[in-house]
Order: sequence, then C-alpha cells, then structure tokens
Amino acid sequence: MLIVVGTNYKFSPIALRERLVFSKKRLDEAFSFLKDYTGIKSAVILSTCNRVEIYANSAESMAGADKIAKFLSVYHEIDKYRLAPYLYKYVDIEAARHLFRVASGLDSQILGETQVLGQVQWFYEKAKTLGFTDNLIEEVFEKAEEVGKRIRVETDISKGDISIGSAVVSLIKERIGELKAKKILIIGLGKISEIVLKDLLKEDVKAVLVSNRTYEKAKQIAKTIGAAAIRFNELRENLKGADIIISATSSPHIILRVEDIREVIEDRPKTIDHRQLLIIDLAVPRDVDPGAREIKGVKLYCLDDLTSIIDNKLEGRNSEISNAEKIIEEEAHKVWRKITAIKLGYGVPSLR
Repeated sequence: MLIVVGTNYKFSPIALRERLVFSKKRLDEAFSFLKDYTGIKSAVILSTCNRVEIYANSAESMAGADKIAKFLSVYHEIDKYRLAPYLYKYVDIEAARHLFRVASGLDSQILGETQVLGQVQWFYEKAKTLGFTDNLIEEVFEKAEEVGKRIRVETDISKGDISIGSAVVSLIKERIGELKAKKILIIGLGKISEIVLKDLLKEDVKAVLVSNRTYEKAKQIAKTIGAAAIRFNELRENLKGADIIISATSSPHIILRVEDIREVIEDRPKTIDHRQLLIIDLAVPRDVDPGAREIKGVKLYCLDDLTSIIDNKLEGRNSEISNAEKIIEEEAHKVWRKITAIKLGYGVPSLR
C-alpha cells in the first residue's frame, strides 16, 4: 500500500519544521535508519522549506504510517506526543492524490509555483539511486511528474509574476517603504536567493551585497548582477551598513545570533534609517535567532510571515484550482486502477 506521512506550512509552524528537515548530505544515513527502524524497503523522503514528507510502500497500511511517524520522532529527537498533532497520514489513492497536488504546486505556499516539481523529482531520483524504490513508488512518482507538467500546460495555475521574491519585495515596501537607495545584504546563494535577487533587481536599490560560504560563487553572481561580493568571514562588518538583510543559506545552525545583531544595532551609524534594521530569514532551518525580534530597532520576519502577502497576490490563480483538481482526480484514478490491476494479476488495463 502507498502511504504518506508528513507535515507542511499549513499544519505546523516553522519552529517544528526546521527540526524535521532532512539534510541532503545525510539522506543516505536517513534511508538506512528508516529501513532498519521500520522495516520499510521502498520510500521517498521529500524535505523542502515548506514540507517534510515520507512516501512509502508498506503492507501494513496505517500501522506502517504509525511506524514512519515514530521514525520521524526518533530520528529528529522530538517527543512523539508533541509531534503527532502536526502530522497528516494518507493511504493509497489519497496518498497518490496528495503527491499529485504537491507536484502541481496546489499544496505550495505560493499556489502553482514551479520549483516544487523539480524538488519532487530530485528526491525521487535520489531514492531511486540509493535503491530504495520499487514498482509502486516509481509508477506513482513518474505519474506525478506527468501530472505536474500537464497542469501547468493546460491551466493558468502558474500564470503571472508571483514568487517568493515578489512577496519579499512587497513585505519590504509594506514595512519600510520604497527600496530606492536601500542597501541590501543577501546571505546565501541557493535557489531561493536567486529568485529573490531577480525581483529585487527590478527596484532602484542603492547597493546589493552578496555573501556565500563559497566566495567564488558569490563573485560570479555579483558580477552578473552588478553587485559586490563579500567573503563570509567579512559578514559581521558588512551587516552594520545594511538597511535590509535577507538570509537563505542551507546551514543546519543559526548563523546570526542575538548578540551579533544587537552589536550591529549598537554600532550602526545613526543616519541609517533611524537605526532600523529589517531582516528577512527565508531559511529552514532558520539562519537568524528568533530572539532577535526582541531587539529594539530590529524587524525580523521568517518564511511563514509571508503567507498573508502571498495570499493577497493569488486571487487570479485561485480561479484555476478547480480545473487543476479535475486533472488530479482523473489521473489519480487512472494510476490507481492500473496499480490495482497489476496487484491482482489482471495485467495493465487501458487508461483511456
């Protein structure tokens, strides 16, 4: 049976999700632990900034789902009773339907966003490379890719310039006004940072500084956009002159501590935006100690704080949800009829 156990931005706060993140560098270890702890031999771990889910083939149905929930608790050292209220569990066609919604961007914070399809494909291919998939998992995930692409072609669910970047720009304008003449520091140069940079460059900003642990990458990006690159060990000094800090690294630990930010505020020139510092933390796990919210002169926002801004931008796309849902329902029933027929030894039925 196909099962999925997980949580996402709608079911749990970022404080919990950041503890559930599976590092890409340690996925091999996570799969080994999952296999040893649950006995499940076929699964895909999907871990992004807005969700952590495990899809698996288990003969035990909900009992298998309970084992996965316990695995999440043990692996991430979270009390199972504290974790349980935030988890959802789906079985068979419901699990397939959920995966199709994820791959299509219907279950994303930004409705119809395209990045999630690539993430689903990456985690599936990783599980396949590690020898952790079987016919059921492969059938459903390959169909999910088809469904995700079909919905983006046949509906306008992804139409319009709506992204995490445009949400960040809107947040900045809402909180401190225009970006004109503002000095912005970007920390981390992954996919999210690239999306944010694209939207920031449409505004008349004073200067953009980019910092990354790999200095060569920082220089390359900076040259492309006409910005300045700084070394990671020069970060603290450059914090002082920034009006806005946007951080989106893949670090498993806090990189900006409360004491670091307090020191920045104390040392900032009084001419800089009346000593106000806007920090937007887009990382999961978070880059910035949430205690920084209590520092006078600091406005700190995390990924979950963008939800209301994003919702206001999505009115045009919302009308396309029903069209996308019809395709998902159709494809979910098709794939499940095929899987059921194969299980029963009837061969592969016509899906027309």
